[in-house]
Amino acid sequence: MSQSKAGRPPAGTPVVAVEKLTIAQPHGRVLLHQADFALAAGEVVILAGPSGSGKSTLVNLLSGAISAADEGWRIAGHVTYGGSRVDLASERVTLGGVVFQNFALFDELTVGQNLAIAAEHNELVGPALVSAIDGLLKDVDRSVPVNSCSGGQQQRVAIARTLLGNHPVLFLDEPNSGLDVSASKRLAGLIRSLSRDVGVPVVIIAHHYRHLIDVADRVLMLDPRSHALVELPADAHRLEQELEAIEAAHGEPVAEADRPVAPDRVTAKVAVSAGPMRASAAWRLDWTMRFLAGYLWELCFSPSALLFVGLGSVIVGFVTTWFIFQYLPFRDLLLPIIHSDALAGVAFAELRVLAPLTTAVLIGTRNAALIGADIGHKVYSDQIKAMRNLNVPHDVYLTGTILVASAVASIVLVLMSECLTGWVAMATWAYIFPDDSTYMWRDQYFQRLWPPGQLLMDGTDWIAAKAVPSIVGAAGIALYFGYRAKSTVVDINQSIAQALIWGLSYILIWQSVLTLIEFKYVSARLETTF
Repeated sequence: MSQSKAGRPPAGTPVVAVEKLTIAQPHGRVLLHQADFALAAGEVVILAGPSGSGKSTLVNLLSGAISAADEGWRIAGHVTYGGSRVDLASERVTLGGVVFQNFALFDELTVGQNLAIAAEHNELVGPALVSAIDGLLKDVDRSVPVNSCSGGQQQRVAIARTLLGNHPVLFLDEPNSGLDVSASKRLAGLIRSLSRDVGVPVVIIAHHYRHLIDVADRVLMLDPRSHALVELPADAHRLEQELEAIEAAHGEPVAEADRPVAPDRVTAKVAVSAGPMRASAAWRLDWTMRFLAGYLWELCFSPSALLFVGLGSVIVGFVTTWFIFQYLPFRDLLLPIIHSDALAGVAFAELRVLAPLTTAVLIGTRNAALIGADIGHKVYSDQIKAMRNLNVPHDVYLTGTILVASAVASIVLVLMSECLTGWVAMATWAYIFPDDSTYMWRDQYFQRLWPPGQLLMDGTDWIAAKAVPSIVGAAGIALYFGYRAKSTVVDINQSIAQALIWGLSYILIWQSVLTLIEFKYVSARLETTF
């Protein structure tokens, strides 16, 4: 990546200008109408307003989390930065780097890796930012997992990671939520010195602004009565009066003539192109392989996955063989006559039907639960939003690697199941007939499924056609439910349950349909063979 061509502008220099901004929700409710505002280098701005007034929506718009093409949002207006002017009705911008309230750090990465993934997907930062980041993290061990850091350390890591995104504006979402008075004051001082050192505008979304307003230069308040963005001095008493007046007017009827008109819906796809304001996420091979390795371990090679398949294979191999040869009607009379055909039939049932089905059901449901929980947690904790904001392509690093890992798991674990099922069947048969040679079992068990000189077992294509789409499809279903919006932990639990129910249903339907087609397709051969 190239070094930024220009350094940060001097403090007080206008950096970003937003003109005639109108935002309406998909159902048409206008949050902001014809708003104009500018942000200057090195200033601290409090973004205030009652709940539901649109503070988070405004930040999501300027940070690239939403655009006019997303779910029917109606947006109009322009934003100017660095000589470029963008129409918000037709393009997505990523002006702001966001420090989320819950920090949205990537759990599976260390502190250093959280920083590296941001740095390697964005332009290199200048010396001032590097110095500021080093100061933020002087007491933080970058080699430890982020979950081992204290809350204050995690917050500073989140700020440092966002700075590495090299955005023109820094947004802090409720940064003092849950902090005591002393910690809030220290945080306020940190924000003030940070804005001056790095020369970026810092916009703070705050309900609890008492200690933060002392370091602010001004306040921008969203007024739902006029759908306007009102500029106020950095005065806590004045802001409280304005918010109280808004609260007192809540519920008063608004004349139809005074209601602002929502912009038209966008029908064309929003453009995404490279530049300082536009989203341009490019995947990197080293990070792709890092995420792929993690999901391969979790979905395929972890002890629990291997144990799951192992137990299923043991049950299939033992139960089928034991009951066929121990509880065959008129066993003593028929077995000497049909022993060879019985073994061949057991092999077909075990290797062509039961082993692939059992593995798909066990691994498909296990992995669906894991994927639903993992992606659901990332959505709930804003990690997906953070990836988008940092130009990290989650569609490649998460969706793509999960599907690839699921495909690998379907091949590796079904192969393991086939081998283990056959071995257990042999061991069970040897226990029932201790005087017979296992060479005889091998010849009779595989005689019709694996003729001598044939590289692959007969029906391998059918096994693959049943196993791979069912396990990968269940993973895709889990991804769908995992990526759906999550506002509570209950939503995560529901997404896991839905992933299990629909994933298992899909596996059973797919396997049943393919098995019926397989039987019909090879019925003529089965009649002559068995």
